[in-house]
Amino acid sequence: MATILAGMLLASCASEMRRAENKAHNQQLDTPVIVKVTTPPFDEAYAKAAMAKGSSTIKGVVFHKIANGGKDAGRDAGLLNFASGTPMPNVRVYLFPATEHIKEIFRLEDENRAQRVWRKVQLKSFDGDPRAYKYVLIAKTDSNGLFEFTEMRPGNYLLVAENMFITSNGQETIPVGTSYETAGYVVSRYGATEIPRMVVHTEERHFRVKTEVSFNKVINVPANNTVVKVEARMRLVR
Repeated sequence: MATILAGMLLASCASEMRRAENKAHNQQLDTPVIVKVTTPPFDEAYAKAAMAKGSSTIKGVVFHKIANGGKDAGRDAGLLNFASGTPMPNVRVYLFPATEHIKEIFRLEDENRAQRVWRKVQLKSFDGDPRAYKYVLIAKTDSNGLFEFTEMRPGNYLLVAENMFITSNGQETIPVGTSYETAGYVVSRYGATEIPRMVVHTEERHFRVKTEVSFNKVINVPANNTVVKVEARMRLVR
């Protein structure tokens, strides 16, 4: 008996150690590791020229949608997504000249987060050439989620909305158990046989979901004296 108890205690300790190791490993993977981005090199001349004044305007709205009965902020809900958009006020919107360097940084960010959907990989933060962050325009959305950049030159720009957290609430019906009741009887010469029917018991529960959403997209200003309109739908950060 003592041997059995000792074995059970050892198994329990080993299980606790594995859980602790897995927790520590996951915490390590969720702590961003800084990765320097050096290629392609930053084209400062291109960025500086793009920041010169022009006569065009970029204007748009930042919004998000909540699907799946309130659970999924920023996630597409198939072909028929009738969820209405909710404008996002007081969101900082950044406009970078679309150099290959800055585009690569955001491409790597998106790729890293997409990988984390399928398996637990290291979260990374990509740090580019410090000069790239000097050439940027910043706007802030108003109470209706609207933003605007004026005096823009023709060219390509990377529009980035800062990551935001969306908290959604709702009610859902969940199963809590089953039971059987009599649905009827089958009568034969041997007597009556009961026909059982399974009943699924449910209850309503409140849920609260916090989701991180983001937006980045290359915007083209085709010519001077034009207005480029953007619908910046914030989407799930993976």
